[in-house]
Amino acid sequence: MSQQTRNTESRRRSQSKASIERARRERKKRSYRIMLSCAAAIALGYYILNYVAALEEPPIGATFNIVLGCTIIAVSGLILLYTIKRQYFRKSRKRTRHVFLNDLYEPETREVDENNPKS
Repeated sequence: MSQQTRNTESRRRSQSKASIERARRERKKRSYRIMLSCAAAIALGYYILNYVAALEEPPIGATFNIVLGCTIIAVSGLILLYTIKRQYFRKSRKRTRHVFLNDLYEPETREVDENNPKS
């Protein structure tokens, strides 16, 4: 193998490692943004639920503000939990073992030949 080919292969590997790291950083940034926006949405829902709905004459009506506040809190809470789960509790991928037909049938034929000398 020539020196130029080795350098090209090592450069490809380092570029792929760098791109993987860049993708991980971007994914983390996106997750942090989602978590921050969910926290802001929970705060907004809490404000609507406890302060706007408690006014004597709330805009649109008290029941609508209560339902709106609860819905905002519930949806943003679910999104927040899903994002945290995906970010910090990732499943490790199981490596698949490649099985070839030759590997499966060769030992069986050997056993048959050893047990049955007539064939």
